[in-house]
Amino acid sequence: MRSNKQQGKSGYRGKIFIIASCILAAIFFSAIVYYKFIFLKPAKTVSEKKIYRYGRANKIAVKIKEYKRHPLKIFNKFFKKTIEDLRISKDNIARENAALTIRVPVDSGPDIKPVNAIFDKYDILIPKNTDFNSIKKIFHKEFKRFIIPSNDGISYYLYTVKDNCLCAYFFYGSKLFLKAVFIVKGADYSGFVSIKEYVKSPKIALDIDDVGYKRSYINSLVSLRTPITFAIFPYAAYSKNIDVKLHALGYETIMHVPMEPVNTALFPGDGALFVWMDKKEIRRKIFADISRLPYIDGANNHEGSLFTSDKKKICEAVSDFKKKNMFFIDSLTDDNSYAYRCALKQGVPSAQRDVFIDDKPSVFYIKNQINIAASLAKRFKRVIVIGHPRYGTVKALMLEIPKLKKEGYAFVPLCEFLR
Repeated sequence: MRSNKQQGKSGYRGKIFIIASCILAAIFFSAIVYYKFIFLKPAKTVSEKKIYRYGRANKIAVKIKEYKRHPLKIFNKFFKKTIEDLRISKDNIARENAALTIRVPVDSGPDIKPVNAIFDKYDILIPKNTDFNSIKKIFHKEFKRFIIPSNDGISYYLYTVKDNCLCAYFFYGSKLFLKAVFIVKGADYSGFVSIKEYVKSPKIALDIDDVGYKRSYINSLVSLRTPITFAIFPYAAYSKNIDVKLHALGYETIMHVPMEPVNTALFPGDGALFVWMDKKEIRRKIFADISRLPYIDGANNHEGSLFTSDKKKICEAVSDFKKKNMFFIDSLTDDNSYAYRCALKQGVPSAQRDVFIDDKPSVFYIKNQINIAASLAKRFKRVIVIGHPRYGTVKALMLEIPKLKKEGYAFVPLCEFLR
């Protein structure tokens, strides 16, 4: 007879055998179920629509990745492809590598250095039937789908002047790397029939400041059928009315922002910016001023010799214009102005005045100043001129503008000269 010990071992082995058999049976049964009901189950057919969606999603992901790796290189390719898609011939495109240096303010310290700007500039003549909105949509679509998700720091400004000119500025961080000016070929407002003519023509951008208190001289200036920029006070009696009228006629309008002058005894005007204001007050003032003029694209300073020479204050003001997607023109009422430098460093399209034509009311003096501006345009191919809606100024312009046009000078909107 077996001992109790041997019987216990035999029973333990029997239990292990039963458990192992059950496990094997379960595995075998699971394998059969998987094979019959899962492995042999017909695969779902994916619709062509889904395949198309998956393919598009993959292409978008790849392009976003490309922008992250080589943002400027890829964007330049896209820009050239856009020009091809618009069917613009090479004969209507002029490209140059532009470079400029912005000098330091006169009384600045040794820590302030010149600002250098290098960018590609395209002048593009387009047919009359080209829709500016279609060009805008192309860029907007590219940014929305690829550039914004890639978070690569590319931004842009687009400005349309009448139905004749579209200016596009593309920034990487705060640095302008590409500018394009689309000009309608042969339009009455521009008059250019070839890109060579456009590039070679000495150009004058005429800005008329202090608009809004009178309406008497506006009709005379409009009758010249010349691109003129009107800088409008935010709180003058006829400001909004004039802004609406000029917009309907297709003129470029900007806000003429009152700023504190060196002579603090002078009041610069309603809505003015003063150096004693803190950052929040400056922003509140600027946004309130902007809300009064519905069609402005940019701004320039009225007076402001003290405010624009205060580096901190003017830079705060310029950053607020950037938030509203506006450009800024430095009227350069003082050689110590930091406005242009601040704008360039913050990635805001900007330029500065070259010639005041009516420091004196004499028609003879103003005509002479206009001729000085013309000579600068002939030498440097560009000049920004500021005048005012006064009798002597308007009379001189009525006499000189037709003469200058016959001599081959071109009048262009301010957006042509923005950097």
